[in-house]
Amino acid sequence: MQLSRRKFLGGIAGASLASLPSLQAFAKSGGNYPDTTIKMTVPFSPGSNTDIAGRIWAEIIGGQLGQSVVIENRPGAGGNIGASAVARATADGYNLLYSTATTYAINPFIYPSLTYEPIKDFTTVGVTISVPVVLVVSGQSDIKNYEDLKRSINENPQKHSYGSNGAGTSSHIACKVIADLLGQSELLHVPYRSGSQQVMSDVISGVLTYAVDAWSVVGPLVKAGRLRAIAVTSGERLSVAPDTPTLSELSGKDAVIVTWNALWAPTGTPDAILDKLHNALSEGRKDPALSQRFESQGTPLLPEMSRQECEQFMHSEVQRWKGFIDSANVKL
Repeated sequence: MQLSRRKFLGGIAGASLASLPSLQAFAKSGGNYPDTTIKMTVPFSPGSNTDIAGRIWAEIIGGQLGQSVVIENRPGAGGNIGASAVARATADGYNLLYSTATTYAINPFIYPSLTYEPIKDFTTVGVTISVPVVLVVSGQSDIKNYEDLKRSINENPQKHSYGSNGAGTSSHIACKVIADLLGQSELLHVPYRSGSQQVMSDVISGVLTYAVDAWSVVGPLVKAGRLRAIAVTSGERLSVAPDTPTLSELSGKDAVIVTWNALWAPTGTPDAILDKLHNALSEGRKDPALSQRFESQGTPLLPEMSRQECEQFMHSEVQRWKGFIDSANVKL
């Protein structure tokens, strides 16, 4: 008996519909994820601290999951361009965001028309490192220490300025807090779109009086004598720079300004895939060499957290950074 075309196509459709629940279950279980390259967006320029750390974690995740993880740098607007792109991307585990407190906890209070909602649009995969910053001046400057910096700026504030990796970024906030501590809250701020390397180049040449960045960025320049480290913003001195005092020591005030890095996925990414990614981070960080590697960059690992604890941490950090922004009156 010949099968009619209508019955044949109807049978295929019926089989497809019947298999749909099992396909959905397969997707929710993570299936054979990952079976192709994962893209990790870093919303800052190549050579920035976030980029340096992101490449390390991409290698770790790729090794744990047996799949390539490639970095795509999409800098601009304080990290908003890259973050917005990931927020709109397919929530399938192949589009990830590696970024800082700036894109999650700071930008919502800085940008009046943000094109993404961090808490709504992202799910935290895991937190990675703590990122204190180092206050630096030119290695050729007459400014040798914090008191020199304070005296010079107050004697002639019009001659001085500081630079950041962009208006509203964590480096801008840290520099503004430092300006307040130095007694010159209206000191000229020069925001850069081109990233850390140009900022530091202009500090070295004397175009800028000071700037801040992670030790992974400024450390080699300090060791080469091109920059001079004045203070660190961590609660304790960095093991990699034990002779550099903390800003709290020097100012006599609570001046701990520490940001962090984390990995996010677009909201809607299946839990099973999020768990695989979280576990890849957790397993990778067990290697003692990794801890030493980040310690040597002045960016120690954050404590291990469950996914739920990560979300709680994020919510608390939003409030902490709002306090910094309000007290320093940081604006675009």
